[in-house]
Amino acid sequence: MVSCSRCYLHRSIRVVNFVINAIGVAMIVYSLWLLKKWKDGVDELDLASPVPTPWFIYTCLGVGIVVCLSTLLGHSIANCISNSLLAVYIVSICSLLLVQAVIIVTVFYKTNWEMQISIYIDENHEEFKNFVLFHVEMCCLISISVLVAQLIVALLAGILWAVGCEPNLHCSSSDPPNFTYSFLDDRTSSLSDCTRLPERSFQVHNIGQTLRNSFA
Repeated sequence: MVSCSRCYLHRSIRVVNFVINAIGVAMIVYSLWLLKKWKDGVDELDLASPVPTPWFIYTCLGVGIVVCLSTLLGHSIANCISNSLLAVYIVSICSLLLVQAVIIVTVFYKTNWEMQISIYIDENHEEFKNFVLFHVEMCCLISISVLVAQLIVALLAGILWAVGCEPNLHCSSSDPPNFTYSFLDDRTSSLSDCTRLPERSFQVHNIGQTLRNSFA
């Protein structure tokens, strides 16, 4: 089978989408676990005033949900045969990535979580403070990594749109050789030869009989 760049692009998009989808599911599970730990730690503080909303956890959770939904769409787009649908997907995923980037910058880089947490958590709960600060960094790192992976998918989709997403016929799944057709063809020719053999013998017999009659 002749190799084709379109086939490699289709397969690459499927593989990258599968990996990102698994990461998205892991982000959802991680965020739910982290949210439970946050609520348990806040309950032990016994504070009169409410603590700030853990937007870093909700951001990680929201990114995980969006990633799962976008990769499901990406799986279907990887099998599409229309450049228009692929263009709509590229515009949609780029707009979504722009929104994600703005949210990540706002939540993780424009908010001083260490200062906000230090206001509500005293030195008696230093372990919970270190736990929260560590997972703030983890949520930021995971969100950025997934954003980069989604950019790779958008780049592959853009390359596929540029070369054309219609698959070539030689890139389709190869079928096993049709031995039955060749056998039947040979058998048909053999049968036709066998049917012609008596006719030839009859013609030769008639010619011989004519020659004998002429010499007699």
